[in-house]
Amino acid sequence: MKIKTRLVFAAALAGVMASASAEVDKQAVKDAFAKAPGAEVPYIASKLVLKAKKADKVETAMEVLRAAVAKKPATCVAVVSFISSLVPEAAPELAAEAVKLAPQYAKGIAHAAAKAAPAKAGEITVALVKVSKKTKHQSIYNTVVAAVPTLLTSINQAVLAGGANDSKGTITTVPAPIAALNADGTEDPNATAEFPDSPPAAVTASE
Repeated sequence: MKIKTRLVFAAALAGVMASASAEVDKQAVKDAFAKAPGAEVPYIASKLVLKAKKADKVETAMEVLRAAVAKKPATCVAVVSFISSLVPEAAPELAAEAVKLAPQYAKGIAHAAAKAAPAKAGEITVALVKVSKKTKHQSIYNTVVAAVPTLLTSINQAVLAGGANDSKGTITTVPAPIAALNADGTEDPNATAEFPDSPPAAVTASE
């Protein structure tokens, strides 16, 4: 059965590769997932994006995401992780689309996208907040901070500059390191950890 699935996928992949550079063959992308078992959806998604022409990668990634989530919504977190690492410049847009398609997995998507494309963590936060219910804004922000704590400053700057704090919802940015957050990304009100006021002393290795 797995061999048959891979053969069907190979044929569909050939269809995607043969499509014109100016337009991704959406039907070929859908066909690639048509008979695939759920466990292989992330694998197929990554292969489709990896094999796409450079000029088509972003558009292909978006179509692949939509087709994969339509096939099996529960795979959205893994799919976002894989394709965001392959097309990091499009991670905010991809994550936002995934949340629109499968809002119940918003925190997982936020974590996966930030880990796969850390340089885009701030933009990912803003993009996800804009497509989420206001009750989810704080948890999305906290989840991204928990995923890439060393980028807290840039995430805060992006949130403040990106209009995330507006009438649709409020985000309370944290000046605390990851120790002040719970495992699920929520802030621990009892935590006392804070960033130091001065940098730590340099350490040199001895021979």
